[in-house]
Amino acid sequence: MHSLVKSLLFCLIAFAAFFSNGCIDKTFFPATELMVTSVSPYALIPTATDTASLPTTEITVLSQSKVPCSLKSLGVNYYTAFGDEITSLAVNNQQIEMKVDAEAELVIGVSPYSAGLVDLFELSSSQISPVKAKISMNFLDINGNWVSLDAHCLLYRYEPPETAANRKSDE
Repeated sequence: MHSLVKSLLFCLIAFAAFFSNGCIDKTFFPATELMVTSVSPYALIPTATDTASLPTTEITVLSQSKVPCSLKSLGVNYYTAFGDEITSLAVNNQQIEMKVDAEAELVIGVSPYSAGLVDLFELSSSQISPVKAKISMNFLDINGNWVSLDAHCLLYRYEPPETAANRKSDE
């Protein structure tokens, strides 16, 4: 009888430990697995400075699990060629709603050039081009798990054709 009580007490403690450590959530409610497979084009070179002419990029995200999810928000941070963040240009958590089916691809069109970045390129006397854009995406899967994913691209300064031609002839 005494060993039965010990066994029962051990099972009860083991059961409580199993449910209190969080393992159960990932066993029964796993998070989706996502991967950025491409950013096309990676290097964005504008042909003009008006906002309608600024290039866009497409980010392809692949779901590697059977757990569907939805893209909920998107943000962009900008970095110099030296890796310093340009905090004044950050675009935080733009709300968006796009569904990613299980084991499927999602292509997300992004316009990483902001009006502030175009102004910075035009007003800066220093050569800060290219600027690296880190595009942060936040997904929520059907199990209630949040998954963050980043993609990157390079943003170049607009150069009028005559300036670019003069620079090439000087070299």
